[in-house]
Amino acid sequence: MDNYPPLQCIGGGANLRAVGAQFMMSSPGAPGFAPGARGSHIAHRLEQLEHELMQLKSMRGQEEAPQYPPGPVLPDSGFMGMPPFSHNQSAHSAGAAGQPQTMCIPVPYPVHHQMPGTVATGPSTKEHDELLHAHRELLDSMQQQQMRHTQLLQSHTDLMKAHMDLLSKTLGQGSGTDKKKKLKNHPCLGVVRLDYNYPPAGGDTDCPASFAYDVFYRAVPGLTFELAQAGHFDETVERHFAEAIKHLEQRQVHAITGDCGFMMAFQVLARKIATKPVFMSSMVQCPAIAAAFRASDKLLILTANGESLKPQKEVLLHSCGFDVSEDRFIIKGCQDVPGFDAVAKGEAVPLDIVQPGIVKLTKDFLKAHPDIKGILLECTELPPYADALRAHTGLPVWDCITGADFYINAFKDNPRFGINDWQAEWDQEQEDYTFGQNLIEKDRSQLLNLKRDDTDKAKKKKHSRARALAHPTTKAKLEKTKRILQRKQSPILGVVRLDYNYPPAKGDIDCPGSYDYEVLFRCVPGLTFEMAQVGRMTHTVQQEFVKAIKWLEARGVSGITGDCGFMMAFQPIASEVASVPVFMSSMVQSPMVSVAFDKYDKILILTANSKTLKPQKDTLLKHCGFDVDDSRFVIYGCEDVPGFDAVSKGDKVDVEYVTPGMVKMVTDILEKEPTIRAILLECTELPPYSDALRHSTDLPVFDAITCADFYICARKDNPRFGLNQWQCDWDGVADEYELGDNLDSASTKFLVNG
Repeated sequence: MDNYPPLQCIGGGANLRAVGAQFMMSSPGAPGFAPGARGSHIAHRLEQLEHELMQLKSMRGQEEAPQYPPGPVLPDSGFMGMPPFSHNQSAHSAGAAGQPQTMCIPVPYPVHHQMPGTVATGPSTKEHDELLHAHRELLDSMQQQQMRHTQLLQSHTDLMKAHMDLLSKTLGQGSGTDKKKKLKNHPCLGVVRLDYNYPPAGGDTDCPASFAYDVFYRAVPGLTFELAQAGHFDETVERHFAEAIKHLEQRQVHAITGDCGFMMAFQVLARKIATKPVFMSSMVQCPAIAAAFRASDKLLILTANGESLKPQKEVLLHSCGFDVSEDRFIIKGCQDVPGFDAVAKGEAVPLDIVQPGIVKLTKDFLKAHPDIKGILLECTELPPYADALRAHTGLPVWDCITGADFYINAFKDNPRFGINDWQAEWDQEQEDYTFGQNLIEKDRSQLLNLKRDDTDKAKKKKHSRARALAHPTTKAKLEKTKRILQRKQSPILGVVRLDYNYPPAKGDIDCPGSYDYEVLFRCVPGLTFEMAQVGRMTHTVQQEFVKAIKWLEARGVSGITGDCGFMMAFQPIASEVASVPVFMSSMVQSPMVSVAFDKYDKILILTANSKTLKPQKDTLLKHCGFDVDDSRFVIYGCEDVPGFDAVSKGDKVDVEYVTPGMVKMVTDILEKEPTIRAILLECTELPPYSDALRHSTDLPVFDAITCADFYICARKDNPRFGLNQWQCDWDGVADEYELGDNLDSASTKFLVNG
């Protein structure tokens, strides 16, 4: 019992407080406390106290009590002249006053005996019970503190283990060969093909060279263009369709698409079969595109044949999870463009003839409809002309390639920030595919458009295309086009910043190094985080907000975003002012993410604080099509992740320290919610952890950067096909920015945190 100091404690309430004070001095955390085998000592001490209590109770029954010599009067004591009594002595003998003792308890006189000159205080055992009760409460408190301390130690141990595991996985251990084996596969795409055989051009979905990652194909016997156009098939074709999807997943593809826009009619069926994201048509991009413009703005849909698509318009758009008015999307067919009829005939398309025709058709249509703000290419054979349309119209152009890139990028390592060297680099080689490949002989025999000399024809057409590209006339036309265009500026992103000053980490939307294109920042003086959270601006702040939008657009930005998800409340104001796409929150991606999965699959939404997202329900639903009460969306806040509280404090976040805690939190969530198929990071300060989450969960992760990339790519030259060298290359230099830069003197005076 040498863990407890001696107590001089005789008497009533004041002495009881003294006992508590002395006992607390012997508790963990008190100065001079030395831990020992405390658990056994506590139990032993309780037994001794209970034994002494029994002795006291037996003493009350005695008629005569021994007379004690007068002792010293203790301050604040209800008993006078009573010497301290040690638990090491018998009940009928007392130690000498002042003798060192290990523990003392008040020993009362019997009730009917009273020391001369004292006042009776009632049954003395009551005070002993109070002391014993206080003692037990203190012991309980100590045990609770010890349990909490143990929990904290375990949490710290788990966090350190997660940190070491993450470092081990990302940095690699042992030889270079061992490290290479641990790398994740580079993401790849799976394409379900129609039973339709033709020579695809560069940019076509069926051309492997159209993609900057591996792509694998599987044809569906019996699924002709006519069946796809009708939107339904029989059980035999459905079985082949399901087998195609399963085959592609066995090839470990990360996302699956189709090679015909009419396959959108089979989107619901496909996502029931697949576990990976499915987007059977470029039309899945409709919700995200529409959200970036005013409701009065029009969007042009170019298709191979307008008459064929119009009957499918409502079905296709509803399958995309987006209900759109009839006049919002304008459909225009390309069937009358000279040379484009080769698509319907299954022949090679003469690009040098068709491209000028597509451009002329579009420019003429834009003159008749000046309120068109964006273009979507529905047909999978139209992407070869996307760059020419971007160059000649100055409008953003989305197609099946931008759609595929959106989903693949959610699996892809972002080399600019986060953890690196965890994913293998693409080897720049594609599988040499021939129509009918990857089918067993029985299924191959059921193909309606298989040609015996496919291999020989493919070789001849390859040489033919090579000679055509080298033709002097074609080169001259390209040079003439370049001179006319005079190299357009590479796309620039504009970011509207809060009046909030903090050091952004790489990956944060406010860090210029987070992008592989130029970015311009403009702060809105007076627009604090609290004001954004409320969703209302004062008149003065709104004027500054409008001024920021106009300033960015005047500098030629191709899209505008905000550095806080709560700015989604100001999306209508921004889109009314701007003519370029405006996406004030990464949540505009939510419909495009959810449409790629089955209705029983869930999407994890990570935010800085889950409680703050609920008040934004109406705004998010109206402008993003995102319902926070939809059971498909699982919302979790990161406020309890160790180190992430620096975000709310405006301090620099230690990303390396926070990452293991972020990964552990998400992996714990996935254990509880096994049907989660994708992760969407709402907070603009969460992208630094995207790669770590991709690596640890193998799920697609969408964030503010993938969102910005989606809109910027619609204005960006695709070097793999189509018109090239029409746009200046980005110099790779990200300009530094400090809060208050790019403001005039009139605006600067309104800064709150500058």
